[in-house]
Amino acid sequence: MYYPNVIYHVYNQSINFEPLFRNEGNYLFFLQKLRVHLLPVTDVLCYCLMPDHFHLQLIPKPEGCELATVGTSAGNHQVIHARFRTILSSYTRAFNNEHGRRGSLFRAGTKYKPAYADFLPENWEMREDDPFTRYIPYVRICFEYIHQNPVRARLVHAPEHWAFSSAKDYAGLREGSLCNYVLAEKLIGVGRDGRRPTEA
Repeated sequence: MYYPNVIYHVYNQSINFEPLFRNEGNYLFFLQKLRVHLLPVTDVLCYCLMPDHFHLQLIPKPEGCELATVGTSAGNHQVIHARFRTILSSYTRAFNNEHGRRGSLFRAGTKYKPAYADFLPENWEMREDDPFTRYIPYVRICFEYIHQNPVRARLVHAPEHWAFSSAKDYAGLREGSLCNYVLAEKLIGVGRDGRRPTEA
């Protein structure tokens, strides 16, 4: 179950490591799906689309944690779960039509876990005198882990060289609008120019 005001690491991958994205258009189409379906119910802090999987770091809004009333069979799924189901199923249909394939593309059940090492508060507020990130350094570790995926896979030499992640935006090389950069700077301390407060 998702809770509002908790930072989550969300991820899924293809079945049998089959490519999820075979061309640039596939990547862009999936990003548009995220924009349309997720932004009304979450704040996205960062993302990375890899050839056979994806990662997101996000914070659900209260309306995303409510029970969905439309589009679910049992009626007991949260809105954000229903949104992910819509994203993956509609993308799969379009992908299958384009590439002449059939069947499921993603693994069942998108995984999500709080991006914390030891501390899971009931609730939190951003306060200048009590910064949230001092309790949860793993939030930044998770943020950097997501952006380092293409480097670890030897697709690029630096995170900002990968076109299908928010690393390029945080490096100041592109003006993307999927992520909430103001919120990310407050929580993680990384601004759009890539600098941290100690580097300013």
